[in-house]
Amino acid sequence: MKTSMTLALLSYATVLLSTTHFIEIQGEHHNFEFKVEDWVVDFLRPTFPGTKKNSPRQTPFKIPDENRKGAILVNGQYPGPTIEVFENDTVSINVINNCLSEATTIHWHGIHPFETPWTDGTLGVSQAGIRPGENFTYEFRAWPAGTHYWHSHMDGMQSAKGLRGPFIVKSKDISHLPKYDEEKVIVLADEWRDPEVCLKLEGAMAGNDVCSDIDYASVNGQVAWGDLQKSPSLKQYPYPLIEIEQGKCYRMRFIMMASNAENYIVTTAGHDMTLIALDGVDVRPIQITEFNLHIGERLDVILCANQKPGYYPMELKYDYACALTPGHFIPPGFHPVSSCKFYSFLHYINQREWTYGPPTGPKGTGGGAHPGPVSGVPFDLTNPGDWNKTEPVVLHPEPDVPDAQYTIALGLKGPLYSKPTDEPLAMGRWYMDIDGRQETWSKPLTPALHTKNKCGASKSPILDIPENASSVEIVLNNLSPTAHNIHLHDLLFQVINVANYEWCNVNKTACFLMPVQANPCPKEDRERSDKSGKVLGIEDLYWGCTYNAAKHKATENLKTPLRKDSFQLWQRSWAVLRIHAWAPGIWQFHCHMEQHIPLGMIMALNVKPSLQPPIPDSVPTEGPCPLWSKNMNFYNQDGEKAKLRGDDNTILKNENKMLTGRIKDLEKQLKDAKNGIQCEKM
Repeated sequence: MKTSMTLALLSYATVLLSTTHFIEIQGEHHNFEFKVEDWVVDFLRPTFPGTKKNSPRQTPFKIPDENRKGAILVNGQYPGPTIEVFENDTVSINVINNCLSEATTIHWHGIHPFETPWTDGTLGVSQAGIRPGENFTYEFRAWPAGTHYWHSHMDGMQSAKGLRGPFIVKSKDISHLPKYDEEKVIVLADEWRDPEVCLKLEGAMAGNDVCSDIDYASVNGQVAWGDLQKSPSLKQYPYPLIEIEQGKCYRMRFIMMASNAENYIVTTAGHDMTLIALDGVDVRPIQITEFNLHIGERLDVILCANQKPGYYPMELKYDYACALTPGHFIPPGFHPVSSCKFYSFLHYINQREWTYGPPTGPKGTGGGAHPGPVSGVPFDLTNPGDWNKTEPVVLHPEPDVPDAQYTIALGLKGPLYSKPTDEPLAMGRWYMDIDGRQETWSKPLTPALHTKNKCGASKSPILDIPENASSVEIVLNNLSPTAHNIHLHDLLFQVINVANYEWCNVNKTACFLMPVQANPCPKEDRERSDKSGKVLGIEDLYWGCTYNAAKHKATENLKTPLRKDSFQLWQRSWAVLRIHAWAPGIWQFHCHMEQHIPLGMIMALNVKPSLQPPIPDSVPTEGPCPLWSKNMNFYNQDGEKAKLRGDDNTILKNENKMLTGRIKDLEKQLKDAKNGIQCEKM
């Protein structure tokens, strides 16, 4: 037993040291303080410093009753403070929970804390919640470069209450990109006055909400009014503006932070856009006329302010909701929406606006009143062909045959919620699981990483990846009439194949209501979401047209697949992903729609448990299971709690020095153990 433990520790130390050779580790050390607090805000306006004078922040007793929201904010800001660092810098973020009654965690969406997996911020996996009155410092390497963000990872509600903000990791080498002058971060979201009511439970038809699909869209925290909505007062609640200067080119970092609105199709009137990155991964630049961005996704474009001065509309179209606007038939289980097209404006600043002024509706003013045509191609990954419109700058071709393969079903397990006395969150639960188990997620009793998934997680679908598997193929089958926005923590995946069902796309609304008994999918490929569910009931609407290798393998793209960490899996559809399971840790894999999180559409991948590093004592934990590394002192103990990095602003310098010495000790222990075994045999 001692010999095997020594071998495991030696392997971990060797791997950790080797990572410093393929990733440059020189960088600065940045300290941030996040004070998490309960606030009462006007949910129609942002709260960050620099809000325009004509839309100042109001004290709670001056906010109209219908606009008051119980929010949870970091440092009193919404969107939360932007973290902006360079790749391989170290960040230390002290999260102080000053909430009255709620615990919290913070996940760093798009960041890969492969050296410190306990800093991933996932409740029940990497840590327990930070309780009110307590604090925890997340310290990790800012890697990889790209447009990312941070958000609470408790139950989905805290993010919708305002606990989210941008996280920008810049690359020092941008010579391969088209030239630009400045950068702008653009946060796209939806706004909810009471997410506890609208997003925690499912509506009359599982997959939809208790409330409307969308009430308000926002840009950088400010409501972007819809074409069918009436603003209370544009003086008090003006359209959000993105300020640009004539003659400059901008790298615009778009982040889709919405809670429930699945996507926005974004157009910028009169201005061409050049796509340069997806989910932080640089891609071959292509000129686009519009793009479709889903929850959790990020996209970077270069846009040049080369038009006549004015206010140019930037439209956000939530296409799924357009069939639910006034004048349309609203199917049972759905709710009408007030609009599906929402507006912000590109505003040319430092101009004498004598002949025009701010917009009073969706139409632009000045040069924006009559914008010229744009050129390029639309970019929308819900269309199968668009996966081949560009490719990563750095290609990672996939082998013909992966080392391991799994089929994961996403579906709904009955019985469904129907009676007012049904226990909340107990009926109609979602699952994301393998082997037909249909296991919905329950939070492990003790964080799974703290036990290497060996204790307290029997009701959590956690997939143990073979330690010798590098290329892992995952087939996702969506067995429901609802699309799901999928996100993988810490690892990127390559999308090598997607379904192409013409009979079920966004323009074919009948697809939502097709029963499993009568539809265009071949019978041999149909699969019910709940095989034990009621026949000839609403359960008949929950099924999928699954992946069939004999029919679909021919459309694989193994040479130039796009590399992402978030994407939308279309309803009744499938996708094939390849993941390189190289980073030791337990990484969640889940739907990012907020109401699907408390209802269990979560699983996790347990990667290389033998190489998972020991958990520092400072990490919040809970439950009956012991911390697997409790008695393994990998750190210098000087009366204070364990710390991974030293104070000299160099990443891993002290740990590498310590591990070098530790390896020598372990090699000696291993040698002594072998000699002892030989003596016993003699």
